[in-house]
Amino acid sequence: MKRSDKIVLFIIVALFAIAAGSFVSMQRESPAATGPSPAAEIFYTQRLADATGVERAMSEHRGKVVVVNFWATWCVPCVEEIPTFSRVHAEHAGKVAFVGLGIDSPSNIASFNARFKPSYPLVVAGASGTELARAFGDNAGALPFTVVLGPDGRILASRLGRVDEPTLQKWIAPYVGSSKQALSSAIRLADVQ
Repeated sequence: MKRSDKIVLFIIVALFAIAAGSFVSMQRESPAATGPSPAAEIFYTQRLADATGVERAMSEHRGKVVVVNFWATWCVPCVEEIPTFSRVHAEHAGKVAFVGLGIDSPSNIASFNARFKPSYPLVVAGASGTELARAFGDNAGALPFTVVLGPDGRILASRLGRVDEPTLQKWIAPYVGSSKQALSSAIRLADVQ
């Protein structure tokens, strides 16, 4: 093998290693925090238009467990996880609130909402949504990013990267019912992962 071929091969292997490391580092899950989050207070003060243009106060979620998902229509993993969020929201409606903060244009979010009809509200956060995600701990500024807030505004869980259904069920299991069976089912689902 020529020296130039070895250099090219080395560069290709190095780039692959960097890309793999970036992917693994993006799949981060943060542990629950203690005490109310300052970012939650920022979230609760927001008034954002939903996909139909109606302004919604995020304060309507205060005192509830809420799954806040930062996403965009152009983000493939974001779009792939929305059916999961929609299913879990429909299953636990009234027990856990969900809101999708779109880092996108109002027209893109409206089109997406009309086409896919998720069971929870999608709101237009635009570029300012990126700053809110950073306040919650998304230091990479990447999508998707999901945060679960407790009724007291404490961050119960967060993840940079796609969230699967077993993980989501595990995060919310303590808040969706009083039966030990629901909790055991959610934990079994999480262990399958």
